[in-house]
Amino acid sequence: MKKKLKFVSLTLAAIMSMGLISACSSNNDNNAASNTPSGTGKEANASPNEATKDPFEITLALPIIGATPADLPLVQEEMSKITREKINATVKILPISIGTWTQQMNLMSSSGEKLDLMFEFGQGYSADTAAGKIIPLDDLLDQYGTGIKGAIGPDYMASAKLNGETYGVPVYKDYTTGTNSILMDKALVDKHKIDVTSIKGLNDLDLAFQTIKENEPGIVPFAVGLVVPADKYGDYDRLGNRFGVLPGFDNGLKVENIFESKAYEDYLNTMHNWFKAGYINKDAATSQISGMEMVKAGKAFAYFDGLKVGGAEVQSAAAGKELIAVPISANTYATTSDATAGLWAISNNSKNPERTMMFLELMYTDKELANLFLWGIEGKHYVKESDNIIKYPEGISATTVGYTIQTWMVPNQSIGYIRTTDLPNVWELTAEANKNAIKSKALGFAFNSEPVKNEITALQNVIEQYRKALESGTFDPADKLEELRDKLKASGIDKVIAEKQKQLDEWAATNK
Repeated sequence: MKKKLKFVSLTLAAIMSMGLISACSSNNDNNAASNTPSGTGKEANASPNEATKDPFEITLALPIIGATPADLPLVQEEMSKITREKINATVKILPISIGTWTQQMNLMSSSGEKLDLMFEFGQGYSADTAAGKIIPLDDLLDQYGTGIKGAIGPDYMASAKLNGETYGVPVYKDYTTGTNSILMDKALVDKHKIDVTSIKGLNDLDLAFQTIKENEPGIVPFAVGLVVPADKYGDYDRLGNRFGVLPGFDNGLKVENIFESKAYEDYLNTMHNWFKAGYINKDAATSQISGMEMVKAGKAFAYFDGLKVGGAEVQSAAAGKELIAVPISANTYATTSDATAGLWAISNNSKNPERTMMFLELMYTDKELANLFLWGIEGKHYVKESDNIIKYPEGISATTVGYTIQTWMVPNQSIGYIRTTDLPNVWELTAEANKNAIKSKALGFAFNSEPVKNEITALQNVIEQYRKALESGTFDPADKLEELRDKLKASGIDKVIAEKQKQLDEWAATNK
């Protein structure tokens, strides 16, 4: 059974999810390149001296979660001091609420408003490319972005290609699926002498859960809430969504229906048995609280997560207590969805893509500039504890600091400072994880859902009706699984799988 759990899809990190419907394009999407107007000066043909002879202001659109940082103008000015000296350009950061991001970016693009550099969420990357909102970058990268290509590496750069062209540069990060793990409250593990070395898969958890249930009233053994475990675990490449997947990240490139598989049925049965045994919280199907928050509040013992490098330390810091992370799968994989979860792209509105690419190159290679964008101003927003380790200044906290952005949006965190709560060697381990990850046979393929968009909408409606109740263990699979399968078929899942298989075959034929 421990092999069978790992069937479930990986998702974009929850905080990055914007509810964008994936309109990802295969590399054979002919609309991608044709939407870039000709004669717009997008080709990289100017020498560095010629390209920087006139001053230029680079407008950067940045999604903001919560309030706009009060000290953003100060950081922007400090960044401009560096860029003015190095590429004769200044920087204007345009903060846009994540809640209105899609609408605002559509308006800016259609109106021709000044915009040079923009963050791209992976879910909308292909759609923005097909709509002509962003430009092809390969010529610009060859002339002004060699440091970017070196930082990311050829395999992961190739994962961002659409129709044979690069339209977005992936954020440097852990590009893997992560390690499927169960995180447990260490204090309770120690108190009840739970043998974590014996836990290799799902079937090894019953004894630990039973111990907690019998000895810790008020604490649920296994927390299921905002994200169900099925969102975090999978022994397949979801190929953009779960409507047609690649089992084992290979399967001879044959796309299959995961909802018809024995692995999916076995998982549902295990979760339902846990639910009946009282190991899972009774409100699992409706709860909007994360498993980590439930453990933090002392209401739960354990939860599942797909841990990236340093993830256990981050989760422990967030929970305010030490957590033990026990892997329940041996391998980590790299997929297109993971590699292109966040990217940086040059807007079709840009009047100076050459200078914009020079700036992006600095963001990936210049430590001083990267740290300003990542952490703000030394002495005001952080202080050094050692050469490369930082913390908040005395009297300042994460809630009171004048500058903070979502670090997963930063082009290249690996050249920046490390927080005291992070692993000191997190980026060395990240590089190792990226190098050693098993590459999905479909790494670089992106599904264009446009030909079956109506079917996908119908399928999503069906999944929303059943998925959480089934995958949290609340529904009995014996009663509801066949009903789910029938409704998926009636809504066109076979048509979607056929279209995905067709696109995947075409992609494979041109990427031998």
